[in-house]
Formats: sequence, structure tokens, C-alpha cells
Amino acid sequence: MPVPIPRPVFGVQVRFQTVTNMVALAAFLDDGRALTHKKLLSMEDFVQFASGHWPSIYNPSRENLLEKNNVFCGLYNDSASLELIPYCFPVDSLWKLRFSDFPFNTMTEKGWAGNQFTPSERQALFLKENYGVHNVDTDFFLDTNFWKIMRDVQDSMWIENYKALK
Repeated sequence: MPVPIPRPVFGVQVRFQTVTNMVALAAFLDDGRALTHKKLLSMEDFVQFASGHWPSIYNPSRENLLEKNNVFCGLYNDSASLELIPYCFPVDSLWKLRFSDFPFNTMTEKGWAGNQFTPSERQALFLKENYGVHNVDTDFFLDTNFWKIMRDVQDSMWIENYKALK
């Protein structure tokens, strides 16, 4: 039986961490049996790899996966510094899946979760059925579910439906 060629996949976990890192972006190689070569990524690294701007085993064809998956992330060409500045608006919203309020005293923005630090039971079931996330504390949104959640948190109708599951 031939050994499958490892396929790169991206993932994100929404977790209770420090002020600057409430999401853990990661890249893996999926050989059909296991996820290997896990690499935790900063938002900047993720944008550089997923846009194809940087060479990587996680995007060997250097395809713009952000554009392909309709995710509002990319590289902004700053005319003052002449630098490419990574941005990724969906990443900035992912914390709202898990929290009803921003969990630190640094801002007053509201989240979408039914409970203070976790999704409601209905929201948790929704995440399990639609994204394969059985436990928001431990599971990653992976592969196609990663791209799906990144698109969905940009959709105001999806957000209202998720909030209504409280």
C-alpha cells in the first residue's frame, strides 16, 4: 500500500491565555493517520505562509490560500515604511466564540459566547457538529473547518445566529 503524501493543514485553537494570545494558530502536516510537524504560528507568520509570500512546507505551492478561501487577511503595503504589514481581521474576532466579554480589563468589547468563559451548551454543540470541535479548551478548528470558521466569523448573519444559540 502506498504511503500517502503528507498534506499541509492550518488550525486554530481559541484558548484562555495572555492578553496578546487568546488564539493559537498552528500548521501541521497530515499524513492521513496523524498530524505531524506542528508549528505554532504568530498571526504574522500565518499570513506570510498562507498568502504564499514566504516559502514553507505548509504551503509548498506558495498559493494565496487566504484569497482562495475568502478570508480577509493579507499583506498591506505601507507607503511610509515601504514594508509589507500582515493583517488578519478574522483572527481578531475568534476570541468572541469562547467569551461573553473580553476576559481582561484592557477593553470593553463584547464576545458572542453564552457563558462568561465558554460557549453555551447549544453553542458548544453547534461547534462540535459544524466544525468538529468537541471541546473548545483542547481542540483545534482544523483544515477545511479552519477556513470555514475564519470565513464565518466575518459574516454578520452567522454571528447573529451563533449569538442566538445562548
